[in-house]
Amino acid sequence: MTLQRRLVELSLRRMNIDRWVVVYLLVSAFFPFLRPGVYPSPVTNALVHAAMSVAIWFIPPMLRCSKHFILRLFGEIYIPFIFPFFYAEMEYMGLIFFDFENSMDPALIKIEQAIFGCQPSLEWSRVWPWPWFHELMEMAYFSYYFLAVAFLVLVFRAKGIAKDERWDAVRSFIRDLSTVMLICYMMYTLFPAWGPKYFKAGYVNVGGWIFTDIMHYIHDNGALLGAAFPSSHVAASMVPWWHTWKHFPQHRWWMTTIFVLLSMSTVYNRYHYVIDVFAGLILGALVMYFGSRLGDVARDRLKNQCPS
Repeated sequence: MTLQRRLVELSLRRMNIDRWVVVYLLVSAFFPFLRPGVYPSPVTNALVHAAMSVAIWFIPPMLRCSKHFILRLFGEIYIPFIFPFFYAEMEYMGLIFFDFENSMDPALIKIEQAIFGCQPSLEWSRVWPWPWFHELMEMAYFSYYFLAVAFLVLVFRAKGIAKDERWDAVRSFIRDLSTVMLICYMMYTLFPAWGPKYFKAGYVNVGGWIFTDIMHYIHDNGALLGAAFPSSHVAASMVPWWHTWKHFPQHRWWMTTIFVLLSMSTVYNRYHYVIDVFAGLILGALVMYFGSRLGDVARDRLKNQCPS
């Protein structure tokens, strides 16, 4: 097989979301040069972004037609594995265009004060200072890290679904989840908001147990500044909720319960303003609406090229 033919085959297997990840990598590689005093080693960062772009351009299309299930699966779901890298970058990205004192928080607080007459993210835990409820909220917030995995398990354990339909369901899910997160990361860079926990208040002064301690540890050691608006917890969790609702009606009840509790927890635990939640809902809905209508030609080509 000639190199030219091989490259053509890879291009036919390349999904639109691959292209958008590469665009995000290249654009975000440029930002640190705008304020090099904030971002350490901009040149090294740019080289890492370039190397990742090349890898994404070629490797996932190669893996998508692999006869080995694990390799093929990784070729389809690789993007969420890059999220921790993007997330870690936000520690510096959020300071490139705005300092802490010039974040969006005052504007968001002013809007909420006008709507509610108070700050729900501060008042709710004061009105309901119940350790059992706090623990429930922290557990719901923690479930965010597993909802995507839960949906994938449902897809591959479901009976009576053709293999092509399984892979289509996975691709649609990863497309929506990845698009939501890429938009959130870009928003956190261009319009950072620190959130009530950092901008105006600390942890909820309510007791708790296992999940309360887990979330305290996570936020003490890996919390991201400037990532409040929109709520990625809500927007990204809306994706597995909707795809579960669409494909697995028998599982709607528990996925909906978790999603509702998770959305509530973002405010009760002072991680987000209420307006962050609504922004997350709107973002998730828009991404899934337009994503399902734009489609991807590579998906149809893969059905004819790859082993079933």
